[in-house]
Amino acid sequence: MRFTPKNRAQRAAAAGVIALAVLGVSSCSAVNEQATVREYSPSDGIVENVGDVELRNILMVSNGDGEEGRLLGTVVNASSEDVEFSLATGGTTLTWNIEAGDKVVFEDAAAAEVTVPNVDVKPGTGLRGDASNGTETVEVNIPVVDGTLADYREYLPTPSAVPSDVATMVPSDEAGAEQDTGVDTGVAETPAPVQSN
Repeated sequence: MRFTPKNRAQRAAAAGVIALAVLGVSSCSAVNEQATVREYSPSDGIVENVGDVELRNILMVSNGDGEEGRLLGTVVNASSEDVEFSLATGGTTLTWNIEAGDKVVFEDAAAAEVTVPNVDVKPGTGLRGDASNGTETVEVNIPVVDGTLADYREYLPTPSAVPSDVATMVPSDEAGAEQDTGVDTGVAETPAPVQSN
């Protein structure tokens, strides 16, 4: 069977369209960044590196406005040498000696080791800090959260100071039931009838 020039032109055009379509579909990642390769913080805290020292999910729990704050998160020494890591924030500089390949988990540390005296910003904002591994310093912006979320409430330096907008929920099956408040309210006495002469 012989092909006429008309058929060859149509086939070439069709092949060209298919090639462009395949190229267009397969080259999306060449011009658009893939979200799966972007580094991000999987929690409320920040992810940062100071040389071989890795800060993971670092955040501050505080009611803010000048009150104390407590750090949460993990600092990993990924180097082959011991490191003196420091974090200057909230009016103080906290320091930890971390052995090679070891880590510090702030949630497991004594409160005095991870508490700063002055968080002068409001919850929901960031607190500036300087993280140092002894030879390199990186400026960080530490997210500040309060006790609105129950997971953070136990870490507040003043746990009783829970924000007033946190509602206490009562299950519906208990809402109508009389609850014992632990306060003796007494019993109202009925006045004696007045006797007439």
